[in-house]
Amino acid sequence: MNQKIYRLIFTSLLVFSFLTASLPVGFAQTAAKPAATTDSAYAAGLAKIEEKTEARRKELGIPGMALVIVKDDKIIYMKGLGYKDFENKIAVTPETEFAIGSATKAFTALSVLMSQDEGKLSLDDSPKKYLSYFKMYDPDTDKNITIRDLLSHSSGLNRTDLAMVTGKLTRAELIQVAAQARPTAKLREKFQYQNLMFTAGGEIVSTVQKMPWEKFVPERIFKPLGMNNSTMSMKQMEKVTDKSFGYNYNFDTKETTRLPYRDIDEVAPAGSINSSARDMAQWLRFVLGRGSIDGKRLVSEKGFDEWLKPQMKVNAAGTVNYGLGWFLQKWNGLTVVQHGGNIDGFNSMVAMIPEKKLGFVMLTNVSASSLGGELMPIVWSNILDEYKPVEVANAAPDAIQSFAGKYHLEAASIDIEIKVEGDNLVMMVPGQPTYKLQQFAPRQYKLEGGPEGFAVKFNPEKGSVTEMYLQQPQGNYTLPRIGADGPKAATGSTEAARPLIGSYTSESSGRMAEIKDVEGKVSMVLPGQQPYALIEKGKDAFSLSPLPETYWLKVVRDATGKIEKVVAVQPDGEVGFKPAGGKPSITVDELSGKVIEAMGGEANWRKLTSRVSTFEIDLENQGVKATGTAYAKAPNKSATETNMTALGKPIATGFDFFDGTTGEEAYSFAPAEKYTGKRLEDVRLGSDFYSVLDWKSKYKSIDVQSISKCGDEECYAVAFTPEKGSKFTEYYSTKTFLLMKRDGVQVSSTSSVEVPFTLTYSDYRDVDGVKLPFKTVSFSNANGNIVTYLKTVKHNVAVDDSIFKPRKVN
Repeated sequence: MNQKIYRLIFTSLLVFSFLTASLPVGFAQTAAKPAATTDSAYAAGLAKIEEKTEARRKELGIPGMALVIVKDDKIIYMKGLGYKDFENKIAVTPETEFAIGSATKAFTALSVLMSQDEGKLSLDDSPKKYLSYFKMYDPDTDKNITIRDLLSHSSGLNRTDLAMVTGKLTRAELIQVAAQARPTAKLREKFQYQNLMFTAGGEIVSTVQKMPWEKFVPERIFKPLGMNNSTMSMKQMEKVTDKSFGYNYNFDTKETTRLPYRDIDEVAPAGSINSSARDMAQWLRFVLGRGSIDGKRLVSEKGFDEWLKPQMKVNAAGTVNYGLGWFLQKWNGLTVVQHGGNIDGFNSMVAMIPEKKLGFVMLTNVSASSLGGELMPIVWSNILDEYKPVEVANAAPDAIQSFAGKYHLEAASIDIEIKVEGDNLVMMVPGQPTYKLQQFAPRQYKLEGGPEGFAVKFNPEKGSVTEMYLQQPQGNYTLPRIGADGPKAATGSTEAARPLIGSYTSESSGRMAEIKDVEGKVSMVLPGQQPYALIEKGKDAFSLSPLPETYWLKVVRDATGKIEKVVAVQPDGEVGFKPAGGKPSITVDELSGKVIEAMGGEANWRKLTSRVSTFEIDLENQGVKATGTAYAKAPNKSATETNMTALGKPIATGFDFFDGTTGEEAYSFAPAEKYTGKRLEDVRLGSDFYSVLDWKSKYKSIDVQSISKCGDEECYAVAFTPEKGSKFTEYYSTKTFLLMKRDGVQVSSTSSVEVPFTLTYSDYRDVDGVKLPFKTVSFSNANGNIVTYLKTVKHNVAVDDSIFKPRKVN
């Protein structure tokens, strides 16, 4: 049951990261063919890159993009693909300007390091030394934070982006908003992406250089690098002749919509730069040249090393780190330096492997594309020598016969079989299609039709093959051949895990998990994820197949041998799940009846036909407050009006509605978004005025899974699966039968991302014979806690249907 008794506010605020179809006929090409650069020495690899990139661009609905690749200080590829003006079909060129979003952060960090080289500041100075108004909510953080912390996302604040995107506050005011935001971690406790802290870093440069950051970067960075086609704001880019428009692509409707340019002058150091492929090639050359280009050095070697040095762990295992404006990670043992960017209508990726003098920049004109991350292994594997295809004669039949056999992949507790079919080798991986192996070097093969960057090499010893070397973007593995003296073949049996079957509750989040039989395999099932088969790897230890060996499940027992909890061990840390107890004896119908009675009874609910509520909101981790009015009308119409403030100033208004069939949401700082697909179905269920009275007719299945803890209370955990909408779990008190908590996901029509959120309900009060929660807390990783307080509730008031119509929000 979707127990939205009143219209829920802000389960999904618009957050901008600054970072992550065939075309209709009948239009003439209105630009010359895009200029292109390719290097014949890498022709085969570049052709493969372009083929895969272009195919994926179309699949992701990206109207246009520019791609440039630099190797050994030379541009080996530079081309525009698709359209910068989708409506008029005007082609992208290497000179077309795109917004690079958060790839700007590396420029800001460089400007700080250049200022340090000049003795004008130190990374270990307090920001207060240069910005008198700088203050943090937490006293210890306020006392100890440094400029280094601003540039490494270690401030303890999560994304305080809401006030920023409204465009109503000055740069200094936005930095002060951070003082109003409650931190979600202690200083340097964990990595949390933070735009306003980078904005503060840029403002410190403005102070010590006695010139605006927007002037320092063009004069001291762009000009020496020859980046003559780069701008510092959308206002500047609008005046450029060769520029791209920005777009959204709706995966539900397959529609491409142009977006207005978003001015982010107030937070420019976090993501305001615009550039072209040709200019960004100079940026690649500079970074790959260790801070020097064509004999010009802009930053000391010591400063350069600081720039690309791990400063903050992104994950607990330290396999991904953050430098100063750069993410640092590994690919096949090589260090990758990268940063993406995302802003309304634009998405970018800057990525390099300095050790190989290789890098690329991707610029696209669509919001929140995944292409940048996908391109990295594609580019690396097709350019670097160890992955570069070469023409070799196919191995003789008797030679490939010696490669056939089974090889054990301990990381996934599976066996991979190599067979000979005709004159070819094929690879058989459990649960995957059969891959034909394509030879590209002696004893080395690529997986035809397989993921990019995967290859195998057979290693002989004294004439016989004893192991297979598996190369992949996530890391390399050695698979010993199964034989008389080798490891036993993995049966894939999960029978040893059968005693674990049951429901579990996460110790950290309270979310439900299950261990159950899935198609004959005992598997762990987490919300929104594939089942993970539990294959015994030792006493009370199980692989989570098909995850790597760094992910596994251990069982913790008490002194009597009873299961105390199961613990998911992963590189980022451990997550414990406690048994939720046996399946409750109460049926869905029985529980539904008790819930209806607890909420006031069906008769009292049927007396109500409308509701008008006023509310106040505290966005605790955003430094923003809000007030508003919610309207609901039977059977399923709803709307909300919202006014937001920060530092006591009005900063934004919002309005959303559902008229029983369609709906949309709009904010003064963003275009209206029409509900489609799963989002529309979720809103439809959430707008049902009498949802408390009817569970079964609206859901494909309802399952009372277990009894679990909700704070201090025990609750029935109930899983709801709609016919078309998103699955969710609700928790009802075993004492009062009132709704205590709800776990779900917020979906989007313009992105494949699903954002998990948790709602908790409290302070139930009687209003006209029914019970309503007067306090609701919505939590998501992006927005933190959003606390809504009902102030007034009026029932059966006249609500004109004109309320449930689109309106312009100013």
